[in-house]
Amino acid sequence: MRRFITSLPGKVISQLVILTLILPSITLALFAKANAQIAVLPSWAVTEFTNKVSSGTSYGKAAADAFASELAKTGQFDVTPSDTVKRATETLGISSPPDGLTNLLRLAGELHCTSIVKGDLVSYKVYPAGGGRQASVVMKVLVYDSASGLPVNGAALKGVSAIRSGNATDESLINDAIEQAAGASIREINAHRLPVGTVLNTQDKKALINKGARSGFQPGQEVIVLRGGEQVATAKVTDVEPDSSYIVTTKIIRGIQPGDKIRVVFNVPDVDVDTKGDPHIHPARSTAFPSGLVSVVLVLGLVAALVGGGNGGTQNTVQNVASQAMMTPNSAGLPAVYISWSNTVFAGGVSQRAAWQIYRQDVVDSPVGVSAGYQGSFMDTTAGQAIGALSYAVFPLNQIGNSQNCNYTSATDTTNAAAVPGIIPGTQYNYQVQEVYDLLAIDLPNGGTSQTSGSSSGSISGSSGSISGSSGSISGSSGSISGSSGSISGSSGSISGSSGSISGSSGSTSSTASTSSTGSTSTSGTTGQYCFFLTSKVSAVGIATPLNPPVLQSPADNQPVSGTAATIFTTNSVQGPQQRITAEYVLEFSTSPVFAKGQTFVAAKFISNAAGVVGTPGAGVNPGAFFPNANSTTVIHWRYGAKNVADSPGPVPDQLTGEHYIFCPYRSFTLTGTPPPPPSAATKAKTVKVGAIGKKKG
Repeated sequence: MRRFITSLPGKVISQLVILTLILPSITLALFAKANAQIAVLPSWAVTEFTNKVSSGTSYGKAAADAFASELAKTGQFDVTPSDTVKRATETLGISSPPDGLTNLLRLAGELHCTSIVKGDLVSYKVYPAGGGRQASVVMKVLVYDSASGLPVNGAALKGVSAIRSGNATDESLINDAIEQAAGASIREINAHRLPVGTVLNTQDKKALINKGARSGFQPGQEVIVLRGGEQVATAKVTDVEPDSSYIVTTKIIRGIQPGDKIRVVFNVPDVDVDTKGDPHIHPARSTAFPSGLVSVVLVLGLVAALVGGGNGGTQNTVQNVASQAMMTPNSAGLPAVYISWSNTVFAGGVSQRAAWQIYRQDVVDSPVGVSAGYQGSFMDTTAGQAIGALSYAVFPLNQIGNSQNCNYTSATDTTNAAAVPGIIPGTQYNYQVQEVYDLLAIDLPNGGTSQTSGSSSGSISGSSGSISGSSGSISGSSGSISGSSGSISGSSGSISGSSGSISGSSGSTSSTASTSSTGSTSTSGTTGQYCFFLTSKVSAVGIATPLNPPVLQSPADNQPVSGTAATIFTTNSVQGPQQRITAEYVLEFSTSPVFAKGQTFVAAKFISNAAGVVGTPGAGVNPGAFFPNANSTTVIHWRYGAKNVADSPGPVPDQLTGEHYIFCPYRSFTLTGTPPPPPSAATKAKTVKVGAIGKKKG
């Protein structure tokens, strides 16, 4: 065996065996690497740039080639070859560069790329410099998302060539400047490009994503929401945490669901050319809110709210409050009202928003529900709240609409003493939302030691003494507030008035028990202690009327219905026991049990304030007119939807059709037509003749 191994055939066979053993591992490694590259790299296509100076030159193509080359060098993109882009342009029969956004997106669809790049050569020129010649180019590049058609990234900048001898051609200098501008554009675009986020969960118009400040996400950034290469919504980033953020939709196309992808949109600088032909680049306005400015605004708003007295109001922290009727958890569930809202910049961060309190006009003494500070919605149901089950914050409001309490250990430690009734179907309701927020006592203008309020002349009152006067002042180390009849003085710390005084050590007015009169609160504050505030209540834009869903009456379920004559379809009225409303009813037919778009038809709409049984007016409707190709085996489903015409914005939209109605469970039917006409005499004779021939042959 040793002799065979050392022989030439033995060595060849040994090497083949070794290669056979390691070949699967090599193949697997290469395959995994290729798959990883395919999965990670986004596909970009670059179109010929538009030459704004002279369209008859080749500089536009040179700019596209230079940009594509620099893009490929980064190793972060799958760049479509220029020949492939050219063939796709010719296949579509569009010009190069593509004219208009529509043709650009058609080209993107043909190339199956995630992003497509178009650019403009705004200006270029050659001029003497340093004993030779030099060229400069101003270039604007826009990166469009293929799914949404929105410009999501880009750059506008100037590229300068190297200085060359006087015999260098203009073309070589300009091409050099183009390459410099292309390289700089790639660096700027990469600096703006953020990782793609993923939706983790949703709540109405708000969604939680898995990217935050550590990934470059900032409040106010515009984003597009994608699902499988299609845009489903646009939104703005809000409530940014280190590794997560919330987005609030600004435009809903198909709705948001977990797993959708988030892509940040960056504004691109603008470029214009003056009358002398010189270009000017205007920096883009950031879509993110400057955090420093927001902090200043919040502090100023807080100071105005706390010390503005009767001369100023408080900033609302709640906006876009809406109330909508719905069924929970689905169309076969119970009536409910969905209340949603968003917060303004004055609402503070998530850590400052302790809670939201929801009020209903028929409950005077307490809110009907409390929602966590990070949420933006609440569901009001027929169940209501049992005695002692609802905790909420309540303390006296001062004259400017803001109330403060610095002795709370939490913002929800007051328990209601009575049960909160639930909603009654068929009843119209108005809702309001109020924020409970907290601030460190040390951050407040008064250090959390007291909360005062009153008119412009203001007062601090004790059991037998007061300080008042419109001309009072606050001064330095000796510290005094003086008015016509009293003062607060420094080292010995006294509050004196015409008939009484309150004193303490080291010039402080601290006490475990508050000393106050109507319109003011005085408490002690320490470092690390929180003071809680109640904002003013903000009303919903309209009313909401929860409804029991319609109950279908006739025709009966799974019964045939004429396809050639009108039929009256009836249902129970949605009128409630307490109020009479004007309801709008819609009758729908569909071949889909979920009433999907494209398979659903609105057969009738009518308005009625009647109780009892209501139905399609007049002679009814002929379902056969909506399904001309249906036969006796075609199953057609029908349902009624209803809403109060006074509701605004109306019930929560149906998930598939987007209609604002409370729909009931469906029933089904099949169509029947008229029997076929009897055979004519000629047809009978023909039948007899054929039968006779058959009999004769037999």
